[in-house]
Amino acid sequence: MIHIYEDDWMFKQEIVKSRILNILGKSLEKIYARKCVINVINDNNTVRSFLEENHLQGFVGSTVKLGLYYNNELVSLMTFGNLRKAMGNKSKENCFELLRFCNKKNTNVIGAANKLFKFFILNYKYNEIISYADRSWSIGNLYEILNFKFDKKTSPNYYYIINNKRYHRFNFRKDKLINDGYDSKKTEHEIMLERKIYKIYDSGNLKYTFIENSFS
Repeated sequence: MIHIYEDDWMFKQEIVKSRILNILGKSLEKIYARKCVINVINDNNTVRSFLEENHLQGFVGSTVKLGLYYNNELVSLMTFGNLRKAMGNKSKENCFELLRFCNKKNTNVIGAANKLFKFFILNYKYNEIISYADRSWSIGNLYEILNFKFDKKTSPNYYYIINNKRYHRFNFRKDKLINDGYDSKKTEHEIMLERKIYKIYDSGNLKYTFIENSFS
């Protein structure tokens, strides 16, 4: 079962449709990763554009950006970076988070994740890699294929709705609201209610961990 949120349907409908087609095995185009070339991408604009066009969660900053190219066209992207505070993690030396993976809309790049991930572990120094599967869409199949180990199921997270779009609660922490001039005696929730900004919860995530030398 998948969960489609109203703002995704309103503003990213083509990505939603593409993901549904992929789940049903009905993607409009099929490419084999073995026919593609891997490039390390240093241009943030290229990464931003590809993620905004093809990933429901859009762009997030990263330190390592790996692209899969077919006939000189970027068709698949995988990015890695420091562990995110917004996910409740603290940065650790040689520990990475697999932040984003997606293919070009309406395209099934067969073997892309395996090829890109293997390139990363063979070419970058790491002790541990973590990543999260969004339970609104995934049961974690991809991570099991890549030899990640299931860590835990997280509780549902909440967002705030502003102008019909969801915004992560991390942007509305109490310390930030106080710095913006709101009453320090009130809770984050009370402040947001007074602003008539309301919560919506997601389905939580599945957290996975990959330890050095566990790739088969």
